Amino acid sequence: MKVTKRTYNSHKRSAVMPPVYRGRRLVLMLVLLAGIVVLLGRAAYLEVFQQTWLKKQADKRQLRTVTVPPYRGMIVDRNGEALAVSSPVASVSIDPQKLLRDKAKLQKEALKGGDKASMAQMKLVELDKKLSKMEAVLGMADGALSKRIEKDAIKQFTYLARQIEPEKAEEIDLLNIRAVNTKREYRRFYPMAETTSHVVGFTNIDDKGIEGVERAMNVRLAGQSGRNRAIRDGRGRMVENIEELERMIPGEPVKLSMDHRIQYMAYKLLKGEVYKLSAKSGSVVVLDTKTGEILAMANMPSFNPNDRSSLKPYYYRNRAVVDTFEPGSTLKPLTIAAALEARVIDKSVSIDTSPGILKIGKTEITDGIDRGTLTLGKILAKSSNVGASKVALLMQSSDYWRFLNRVGFGRKPDAGFTSEAEGSLSYYKKWGRVDRASHGYGYGLSASLLQLANAYSVFATGGILNPISIYKSQHKPLGQRVMSKENATAVLNMMREVVKKKATGKLAAVDGYHVAGKTGTARKYVNKHYSKKKLIVSFIGLAPATNPRLVVAVMINEPKVEKASGGRLAAPLFSKIMANSLRIMDIAPDALPAMKVSKQYKQKLKSEVALMEALGEVQ
Repeated sequence: MKVTKRTYNSHKRSAVMPPVYRGRRLVLMLVLLAGIVVLLGRAAYLEVFQQTWLKKQADKRQLRTVTVPPYRGMIVDRNGEALAVSSPVASVSIDPQKLLRDKAKLQKEALKGGDKASMAQMKLVELDKKLSKMEAVLGMADGALSKRIEKDAIKQFTYLARQIEPEKAEEIDLLNIRAVNTKREYRRFYPMAETTSHVVGFTNIDDKGIEGVERAMNVRLAGQSGRNRAIRDGRGRMVENIEELERMIPGEPVKLSMDHRIQYMAYKLLKGEVYKLSAKSGSVVVLDTKTGEILAMANMPSFNPNDRSSLKPYYYRNRAVVDTFEPGSTLKPLTIAAALEARVIDKSVSIDTSPGILKIGKTEITDGIDRGTLTLGKILAKSSNVGASKVALLMQSSDYWRFLNRVGFGRKPDAGFTSEAEGSLSYYKKWGRVDRASHGYGYGLSASLLQLANAYSVFATGGILNPISIYKSQHKPLGQRVMSKENATAVLNMMREVVKKKATGKLAAVDGYHVAGKTGTARKYVNKHYSKKKLIVSFIGLAPATNPRLVVAVMINEPKVEKASGGRLAAPLFSKIMANSLRIMDIAPDALPAMKVSKQYKQKLKSEVALMEALGEVQ
């Protein structure tokens, strides 16, 4: 029984318990250990023998050389007021090839079926949603992005948007579209808009100066781009800056000689006058005679550099610098100055203008009426063409040409602009008698308004021509003497007669100040003859005349009014601009008006004085 029971138990244990292989655990442990050894060996191999190669491969995929755009320097006026500043913006670009390649890959996987196909389909739908959202952020029409990608399918780079708000770029970055990149840029902003547009100029979409000071000083303003080595992730997003390869050098600021207060006032007054007279265009220049600095330069028509949707070259031409015209009677003071320098006349001489007509061959020069014998001052005050022509004919052509050339005619002013007209002054050997006579009253030669203003400054400086500049100067200008102080002062005093009562420039007077200047009314040369309807009216003057500090030159092109003349149209505008400029510059008056005393008050004073004398109080 015991044997049977032991046998039964042994059979039962063999039926319940599985067979045991004692070496199985050992084999499994050896396999795992071998795997670990292989992995460690592979890791050691990669770390020791493949480290350089792997590093290069990682760098190719992650390290990028990133260009750091420079911050463009500010343009400010003489008082530090901002005229041009840079604000941060962003650009959005796309690699059409990469995007189409990614979509094609997802579409191919979606057609295979299975779990991977479902995942690919989901990714494809998600990508389309992201593209639609980016389209909305950029303000593009529905389907416009797809058309753009199809159009540029063979390209690896194309811009989707330039100079957009940084906030929009951040929204696009959060979409994580592998083929889309954003880049930080800067956009130029002009606080005074159209008021200073012709002088300051503007930049293109790549932030390069193409007009005005922006162009002339582009190298200084632009600065220099930097280069950084940075890590980017698989989607091209910036992870970390590693090192600076080239330091970014920001642009330097540029300080102009302009005063934004005078500039704003001059532009506002010019704009109103041009619209009022329905004129084709107009310009104003305000110079500081002591330093040669341009305090204001306004032109009409103008443009807003912050809105270039309708920008045309006709609007952004700086007419005061680029356009030239025959100066007309504004040249007469220079004619008299040249004659004084040539010593063919004395400042006290008188010229017989009777009978008001001067015939030179077939050419007739007329004053309209017989003004008789006139002093040099009266020739300017009455604007006698005959008198100015006779003065010019007294000189040798060479003497007259040399003087005009010394004061800037036929030469670029070199004021700091890229495109400056030099005007027209033919060589004196080509001059005939008619040429000399017509030059005397401002015909047959041309100059810009800036050149004329600069030429007039010699009467303020005692015969010294200072270099003019649109940039603020820290040093006293080194001028060149072009005429004697005595003659410069004599002509300045003659020009004061122009602004007196019954003279052509009486409307140019400024309360509290003595003014010297000259009117100009010139016919335009159209289709090989001088037009009677198309005129250029001007006035150029200095104040305070006893010690001139400012030169203001005003020109209005083709005013649409009857009896247009420099005295009627340009002189009043000059008066307003000069008065405001003197006030802004805080220049003391030199001609305080006499007090008006009533007859009753005078009689009362006499009675009081008589009473005091009777009492013995007045010796």
